[in-house]
Amino acid sequence: MLLVSRLPAWIGESVRELWLRAADSGCLGYRHRLQPWGFGSAPAAACVQTILDLDRLPLPPSQPALLVSHAYRQSPVPHYPSIESWAVLNGVSCSQAAAYRRIQFHTIRRRLRAPSQALDGAYALLPHLTSHFGHWVGDQLGAILWFATDPRVRAGGRRLLVTAPSPAWAQALTQLCPPDSLAVFTPEQLLQANLRLADALLLPRLSSWQNLALARDRLGAALGPPAEPERLFLCSRRSDRIANLAAVCERFERHGYTVLDPTGLPSLVLLRRLRDAAGLWCEHGSMVLNALLCRSRPYRLFSLDPVCAGRHADALTVLGGSLYNSVQRGLQQPFACAPAEDDPRADRQLHPYQRRLRVDLEALDQALSQERNHR
Repeated sequence: MLLVSRLPAWIGESVRELWLRAADSGCLGYRHRLQPWGFGSAPAAACVQTILDLDRLPLPPSQPALLVSHAYRQSPVPHYPSIESWAVLNGVSCSQAAAYRRIQFHTIRRRLRAPSQALDGAYALLPHLTSHFGHWVGDQLGAILWFATDPRVRAGGRRLLVTAPSPAWAQALTQLCPPDSLAVFTPEQLLQANLRLADALLLPRLSSWQNLALARDRLGAALGPPAEPERLFLCSRRSDRIANLAAVCERFERHGYTVLDPTGLPSLVLLRRLRDAAGLWCEHGSMVLNALLCRSRPYRLFSLDPVCAGRHADALTVLGGSLYNSVQRGLQQPFACAPAEDDPRADRQLHPYQRRLRVDLEALDQALSQERNHR
């Protein structure tokens, strides 16, 4: 890798691509395939949403596996890093998207050299784990809640090995799942060493649509009686997503909204407040996954202006927030914003939900005034 890093960028990229193709042939040992084990595929500019018949799903025999973990993006939660973990069986791991397969392959390949430790007992595994909140909710929460109650998975005391994006969500899992059905590892624990499992049952990766449907169904029955109706602006209180966030928060408070940062709140309490809010606005990006889990009434969502969003590549757009948002697009009422920075490179490399926005304060004032007049 040192030699590759000293080469011009385009040569380094070509070498990495050739390396991946050579690994696909099976001649290099480790492979990172695109959705192996017969669970569908996701071409670069589309995302196949395969719906599995979970009642008749055949489970494979258990076998040895290696769980390989690495850092992934950033986490706002102290001591809860954002990570990805991959199940490697017989030298093969499973990518969920063609657009990211190459970088995943090289990241996992390097982490294969990290120290490992044996984990005794019988476990069930998903092909991919993450503690990144948006992808954890969008791709894994529903599967966790479903398989934790499947008697075939739990037979013989087998537990589902999982992680969570925060202590609050780890606690929520223990409330939502049967006792002793989960082995909940913190992201820090998973980063310490790769885990060698002698008895691992590999479960399928569910599509985002099926995962979110299962999560909404299970949470809907668990959130309890209505909360006091509020008017809420859900945001992180950080300017990562909205450049003029302080001024935006001031406008909401002026119009009688509570600015709500979900960090540290019990997850089920948070979702109940969002479900019953009389008015809800939401920061774009991963934050909106909270509303996706519980909301059945319209809400407003800050979003990148459609003209600017159209400059982003389809392959990155469909695999970003639009895949999740499409599940609830009928309830979302976008509030279009310009990007905070005019950056052609960001147009090429990011999806619209990663762009930092700048909110038109005058237009926001007008929208909030109209809401107040219609109450």
